[in-house]
Amino acid sequence: MNPMEHGLFVTSTMAHDPFTSSSIFVNKGIAVKVGADPQAVVTFDTDLLRVASAWTGGFLHWYLGRDGLENWPSPDGFIHFETSKTPGWSLNKGFKDPRSWPYGPLPKETGHYKGLYINGEKVLFSYTVGDSDVLELPGFEQVNDHPVFTRTFTLSPTKETMSLRVLQVPENAEMEITSVSDSKEYIILKVGNNTRAVGLQGVFDSKATWRIQNGHLALDLPAIEKPLGFKLAIGPVLSGQESNYLSTYLGQAAGISDLTEYKNPGPNQWETLQTEAVMGDEAGAFAVDELTLPSENPWNSFIRLMDVDFLSDGRAVVASLSGDVWLLDGVREELGTLQWHRFATGLFQPSGVKVVDDQVYVIGRDQITRLHDLNKDGFADFYENFNNELMASTNFHAFTLNLETDSEGNFYFAKSTPWPPYISGKGPSKDAEITPHHGVLFKLSPDGEKLEIIARGLRNPNGMDMNADGEIVYADNEGNWVPTSKVHRIKKGGFHGFIPAAHETLRPDSFEPPIVWTPHYLDNSPAKPMFITSDKWPKELHGNLLLASYGRANLSLIVKEEVDGVWQGAHINLPLVFRSGLERGRFHKDGHLYIAGMTSWQSIGEKWGSFHRVRYTGQPLDVPISVTTKAGGLEIRFSEVLDREAAGEIGNYKLQKWTYPWTSQYGTRGKVYSVDNPGETKPDPVQVKSIRLSEDGKSVFLEIPALTPGLVNSSIGTLKELPDMIESSLGLVISISYQISTADGTKLNHMIHKTIHRVPVEGFVR
Repeated sequence: MNPMEHGLFVTSTMAHDPFTSSSIFVNKGIAVKVGADPQAVVTFDTDLLRVASAWTGGFLHWYLGRDGLENWPSPDGFIHFETSKTPGWSLNKGFKDPRSWPYGPLPKETGHYKGLYINGEKVLFSYTVGDSDVLELPGFEQVNDHPVFTRTFTLSPTKETMSLRVLQVPENAEMEITSVSDSKEYIILKVGNNTRAVGLQGVFDSKATWRIQNGHLALDLPAIEKPLGFKLAIGPVLSGQESNYLSTYLGQAAGISDLTEYKNPGPNQWETLQTEAVMGDEAGAFAVDELTLPSENPWNSFIRLMDVDFLSDGRAVVASLSGDVWLLDGVREELGTLQWHRFATGLFQPSGVKVVDDQVYVIGRDQITRLHDLNKDGFADFYENFNNELMASTNFHAFTLNLETDSEGNFYFAKSTPWPPYISGKGPSKDAEITPHHGVLFKLSPDGEKLEIIARGLRNPNGMDMNADGEIVYADNEGNWVPTSKVHRIKKGGFHGFIPAAHETLRPDSFEPPIVWTPHYLDNSPAKPMFITSDKWPKELHGNLLLASYGRANLSLIVKEEVDGVWQGAHINLPLVFRSGLERGRFHKDGHLYIAGMTSWQSIGEKWGSFHRVRYTGQPLDVPISVTTKAGGLEIRFSEVLDREAAGEIGNYKLQKWTYPWTSQYGTRGKVYSVDNPGETKPDPVQVKSIRLSEDGKSVFLEIPALTPGLVNSSIGTLKELPDMIESSLGLVISISYQISTADGTKLNHMIHKTIHRVPVEGFVR
């Protein structure tokens, strides 16, 4: 992250000391490079509408932990001034924080961040304070070798009296005001032999007044009867009474310009890059093409792709966890030269992108940003805050994940949980406290105004999809209270297993059953489950799921069934190779699946990032197209006719079963738990009484008398060696290994992992 040219700004949580949460000075900060000196930086807090910090000497410094994700970046320079983590504006002169938690934005009636504009080398902030619209332009100048930070404002009329918090000062500071002209003055703040000069320029309807309160310099503005422009110039702390430099600066200063001119788009900042795609081998049922990333680029952009969507003209929009959004042209049936354009920069770990009516929405840890290209040059000029109600707290692990929409235009996304989890009054550290926004699924109205929580108990929901019927599925990673990774169907209003995010007074004693449990050896970190919807893919697979794996850098198939209203499925790896861990994918209008990916900790991926396309070639599938639970056994169906002799040989199959415990321990460390002998950590053998084939030769039925109709009881009680274990039936996992063949001699050697919660009354029909 340090060698990367991030653009004009970076959005992040920031800390003076990356190893202590108490040193975090802003939770949602935008660090802006200001002035002709690229080493001057102003950080604006979009929650509290304040300048949190200003420094010179360098930009931000990232740390190596988890490739820049584990510790918050720090100012790489000398701090000139800061403000405390309280509102930057007040309507009653008090600056009291009205929030019930120290995270998230101010109430909208108090103030609201609207977004930022880019104009050339300038960044313009837009927000409201009360009923006044505010534009703020941060700046920096060297005045007689003194570093001077500037804040220029344009405010719309208001009858309310507004107060601005400027900077922290010692309580014993003395203040002296000197007038330069009717519209210009400066104050000298003095403590001992140290002084700081702060200048003010502007024509007010009545006089603005200075005061020191609660360790801050504040400026009280009168009611504004007509649009107001004013400017602050904040000098450094100096030894001795040197203030003439600011008097001269103010005396020569031109009038305050109307900042609305900076809303106009500036020039495109980034050149278009080209790469060559690599078409994949079509020998099997699926071909994997590589859309080569511009990993070597003029800005050292650290490209780690998290999500993809498409514009109506077919171009792809991809989001990189490092803060960039790229546009990709050249998506066509026969891939060749690709054109990559850096569309947006400086976003806060963007993990989801969604295109609605050709408008690009990106979700980060701070907000959903709607990106506007005002002059249609392929470069985002206005970063609109579509919704920023999310709480961004202190812990690195609490990612904001996914972005999907339903048929009515509502948005859906999830918030991960801290690690290790902390519950108020218990646990290791407040660095990982659980807020009301942790471990939940959000629904946001199409206009961005109404945010509600619709599901709880999610741990690390790194991947989510929604079908046309409004069904939502997500993948969760193993950890505390999650014995192994899993794929869930969301029940609206339901609890999904992670106790610290239950957000209930009483501890739950059950949770919504997952579609599949994925053993650790199979997938240590699944990402997005994706509904198969493409008309170019086999009809037999429609409505089933593909599961991207971040940890194993592969793609698998989940064939599901519904029994008594419960979804349960079978997991089968596909023999496909990818260059990095996989994150999110979508089907393009060309009928193919495009998958964005990245590699960091706990992933076997070869490259930092990748972008692939998966095409169905029309060749035989050679994998099961369904695995169905029946009274008295399991039916496995294929798309091709089986060799009856091989498929009917009972010795060609090996089945084992196990379950998992529900405990606060981090995962099960690769262990599986016996159902027949509770307490033992090994699978139980499954006896297959007979093998039967269907009349068409495409289905094989494994007769298992133990599978009787009704709810499967897999409870193993409570085990003393497992902390906080809750007795519950989490479902039965059956692994099915076989070595059979099709009628034309094609070998079928697979391992299926079937999760069963319920057994229907229906039996096998030939």
